[in-house]
Parts: sequence; structure tokens; C-alpha cells
Amino acid sequence: MLPILVTEQVIEHFAQSRAREQERLSVLTTLSTLRARIEGMVNANLLMVHGLTAVISANPDIDQNKFARIARGLVDKRHALRNIAGAPDMVISLMYPLAGNEGAMGLNYRTHPTQASAALRVVETGQPVLAGPLPLLQGGMGIVAREPVFIPPTDAGGRPRFWGLVSSIFDVDLLYRQTGIMEAISTLRLALRGTDGKGARGEVFFGDPGVYAQRPVMTDIVLPGGAWQLAATPKLGWGQPTGLLWLIRLLGLLSACGAGVIAYLLARGRQALTRSEVRLRTLLDTIPDLVWLKDADGFFLACNPRFEQCVGARESDILGKGDHDFVPAEQADFFLENDRAAIAAGSPLANEEWLTFASDGYRGLFETLKTPVRDARGAIVGVLGIAHDISERKRAEDEIRQLNADLEDRVQARTAELAAINKELETFTYSVSHDLKAPLRGIDGYSRLLLEDHGQQLNEEGRLFLDNVRRCVDQMSQLIEDLLAYSRMERRGVHDVTLDLASVAKRILAERRDDIQALGGSVTVDLAESLTARADPDGLSMVLRNLLDNALKFSRSGAPPCIAIEGTTSEYGIILAIRDQGIGFDLQFHDRIFEIFQRLQRAEEYPGTGVGLAIVRKAMERMGGRVWAESAPGQGATFFLELPR
Repeated sequence: MLPILVTEQVIEHFAQSRAREQERLSVLTTLSTLRARIEGMVNANLLMVHGLTAVISANPDIDQNKFARIARGLVDKRHALRNIAGAPDMVISLMYPLAGNEGAMGLNYRTHPTQASAALRVVETGQPVLAGPLPLLQGGMGIVAREPVFIPPTDAGGRPRFWGLVSSIFDVDLLYRQTGIMEAISTLRLALRGTDGKGARGEVFFGDPGVYAQRPVMTDIVLPGGAWQLAATPKLGWGQPTGLLWLIRLLGLLSACGAGVIAYLLARGRQALTRSEVRLRTLLDTIPDLVWLKDADGFFLACNPRFEQCVGARESDILGKGDHDFVPAEQADFFLENDRAAIAAGSPLANEEWLTFASDGYRGLFETLKTPVRDARGAIVGVLGIAHDISERKRAEDEIRQLNADLEDRVQARTAELAAINKELETFTYSVSHDLKAPLRGIDGYSRLLLEDHGQQLNEEGRLFLDNVRRCVDQMSQLIEDLLAYSRMERRGVHDVTLDLASVAKRILAERRDDIQALGGSVTVDLAESLTARADPDGLSMVLRNLLDNALKFSRSGAPPCIAIEGTTSEYGIILAIRDQGIGFDLQFHDRIFEIFQRLQRAEEYPGTGVGLAIVRKAMERMGGRVWAESAPGQGATFFLELPR
């Protein structure tokens, strides 16, 4: 009875392994269907929006009435679209349906504090971009799709002209219902993550986040400009007993009981013994793996049909023979050595071995479990062997190892490349600090001596020339210092700590108190004592120092500078605003002012190097924040800083 129970346990082990593989395959099939439906539905709705952009491209002067007539056929109960808006020159002036969405009319994407970044990314890439899912003012959840519109050139060889954006909102709840996700959760635990198309890096926006910790089956849903990640496990978890598993357990129990009864009633009749042998034979014949039984000397006592296919002989021709009768001597010795090892250990031993089937020539890698078989007295009388084909699993594991090795090689190559770039940058910085500044010091020193010792021998024009030389030296020296500051910004470490913004602002104002008083200016600070943000102390100080210097420098002639520093909270973090009443600038130059060496005024009127705002942008990016501005000529400027909490 014991050999039968051992056999049942071994069979159950492999049956459970096969059941788990089938279970994961079933979940993967369902996920693949859901992925295809979601991608298809999203692309179908985007295609409708794309058709509208094509109409606008051909009719750039479209008005609200014509826009509504076209959009009416797209926004209905058959589709997931809830509304569509047109934004010529980045300002929403077209909307359908208008009822309930009046508040969005006039929204300027260029200056909006939360939507400007995503909208400008659409303009830069020229491709549709999805955002969300996110809560809607009208209620429910939605996905925001934005697509740029370009007007074809009127001249051959000309460039398309940017018209604006078309944005639409997809109803996420309807998307879930139409794609079958709501039906799938009756049998599966589902979760979706990847807000704003960030894939595995994004937040979970549907289902149970705990799914990702339960060895789920996962698949990526490819979207314009990003992806979502869909994960699932069975509703009741992995490895729930199946009907086949219960049947194997029942058959094992019945076989064991039958063997016990047969041993007890052996003297009373051979018929009961025959029935037990038939049941055991039926069990062995239904197992897809190779199963065989040997005695202690290595001669075969039993096998199943799959084993017959492997050796290329019928069971009647196999029984009583050994491995040397069917395979080469070297391989037969290997099999016998493993048999002896299992007998010596007195417990099951597993090993991997390559087998070639004599019936059809198939060659595969098998995981073989050899278990000692004992008689009623506990003495080992043979070895039970079961071999399971793991060729496909090994192939997949080898592919994963190769991919990991390739990835590690690429990472090492990229690391070496970055190290070389940093070395070149350090060399450049050293050259700027020493080789370039040394001649400037010479020019400055000799020109100063020339003015002090021989100034009386020069006429007024000569002295003017020398003064101009010294001013140019000062400007060049300042430019080098700013370049070094910009270079160091790329290489300096970032210390992410929680900062009291009011204390930081007061410290910067204390540093510039003399400059502010010299100009007769005033600075008001409206920052709550409890307002904090995550930032690098030195980086944030450099940003505020540059913006305060700009506000003082670009004040209107004859008017003392009047500056305000304010702070508010937003959905994503903390927003600081630095307002002035200076000369301002045209918003069409918004992006240009944050580029290095870019200036909107002549150096003779407003001195500077054009590096300060480039340093501000670089510092904010390294701290995980962003900077933008609002202004108009002659009406001052406001610079906004967004920092994480």
C-alpha cells in the first residue's frame, strides 16, 4: 500500500504543477482578450477624434455651430466620448456639448498651472497624448486625450502651421463595461496601473493594488504616448484544488485501500487482486509523464505507455530487462547511478536529464523524480521513477537569462559612457576655471595699471577705450562664473529634504537686503509657517536668488521695485509665485527665456549673461519640479515654481 501512496503523492505533485500552468495560461488568455478590447476601443475613439482634427485642418476657421454639428455624431451613448473641445492657438473656444462645460471655455493651455505641461508636450511631440484616468468636474472618472492640429502649407515645400489642440474626454466607466472588465472581475482579481500612460511606474487606478503582490499574470496595454499594465489572479487565489486533483487523490486512496484489502484477502481469491491491478494500470496509463518501476537491481517491473514510446518497445519486451538493453552504456550508467543515489538517500531525489524518444526521435530535457519503494517491513525493494518534460520551461528560462545578460552589458556600456562624459565635463570645467580665467586676469591687471600709471598720457578717447576693455573683462569673467555654475548644476548631488519655505525665503531676502534698499524697493512674503516642500536646500536657494535678482534688475525705470512672494498648494505639490511690476515680456518668448544665453533685452540696457533662468530651469528639473512664467510687456511678470510635497 505504501508504494501506491508514494506514487499518488508524486502523481499529485506533477498534476498540481500542470494545473498551475493551465491556470496561468487561462488567466493570460483572458487578459489578452481584455487588452485587445481596451486597445481597440481607445484607438477607435481616438480615430473619431482624429477625423475631427482632419476636418479642422481643412477648415481652420470653423465656428461653434459647425463644430457642434460634426461633434454631435461622435459624442453619444454608443461611444465612450463624453465631450470634445477645440483650442485654437491653445485657448478653448469650441465645445460640444456646451451645456455643463461652459466653465472650460476660455481655458488657456499655455498658462494653466496643471494642464500646461501635458498640453505643451503634445505640441512638442506632434503626437496624441493620453492623461488620466482622473476625476471629472461633471462626476465620474475620465481619460483626457489631446491631439495637435496642423494646417497644411499653402506653398509647395512650405511647413504646416500649428492651429491648436483638440481635446476629448473618454468615459472610463463605459470603457470598463464595453471591454468586459466588469464581467471579468466575477472570476478574477484585476488591477490596472499606469496613470498618464506611465505603465508599471504609474499608480493603480482600477481594482485591488494587492494583486501585484500575488504573482499575477501581467500584460501591457499599449496607448498613444505610453502604456497601462493589467494584472490578474484567480478570484480565490492560485492553486485551488481541481477536479482532476481530487480524482487523483481519490484514486490514490482507493488504490491504497484496494491494495490493503487485496493483501488481507490474498488467500481468499485472485479476482480482487486482479481488479486492483487494473485500477492501478488505468491510473498509470492516463499519466502524460514517463512512469516506471525498477527492482533493487535495476530491472524493470512496470512502465506506462509514455515510457514505452521513449524506449521504443512494448511493456512485455521491457519487463525483466535493464537500461543497458535500450540506451547507450554511458547513459545507462548515469540512470543506474541516480537509482543507487535515491536508494542510498532513502528519500526522493530529483535530477535533470536529456531523453531521446525512439518512437519519433523527439529529444527533450526532463525533470526526473526517483523515489525508493519499500515493502511492508520497510526494506527498499525498488525505485519508482517519474519524468516530466521541462524543455519549454528551460527554453524560456534561458531566454530570460540571456535578456538579463544583454541588459547588464548595455547598462555597463552606458555607465562607462556616462563616466567618460563626466570626465570630459570635469576637464572642461578645469579648463574654464584656470586656462580661460588666467588671460582675463592678465588683461584686467595690465589695463588697470595702464589707467593708473599712464592715464594722464592718454586722451579722453583712449581712456574710454580702456574703460570699455575693463567692462568687457568683467562681463567675460561673470559669464565664465555663470557657465561654471550651470556646469556644476549638472554634476552636483541633490539632497531631498523637507524645507520650511518661509524660512528659506526670509534668508534669501536677508542676503539681498542692501540691494533692495539701494533701489528703494519692497518685498512682501505671504507664506504660511506650516508650508513645506521636498527640495534641495542649495538648489532652491539658487533658484530664489536668481528670480529675486531678475525682479530687481528688470524693474521699470523711475519706479522702485515692488515684489511679492506667495505660496499655495496644488494637486501635485506646492506652488511658489514670485511677482514683480517690472518691464515684463511677450509670452511668445516664454520658452526662449529659459534657454542658456538667451536674452530679450540689450546688455547695455540690462546687464547680464543670459544664464540665470537656464540655471533656474535645470535646478527645478533636478529637484523633480518645474518652472513657468506669466507676463505681458509693461505689466510685470510672475514666475511659478512647482515643488513636490
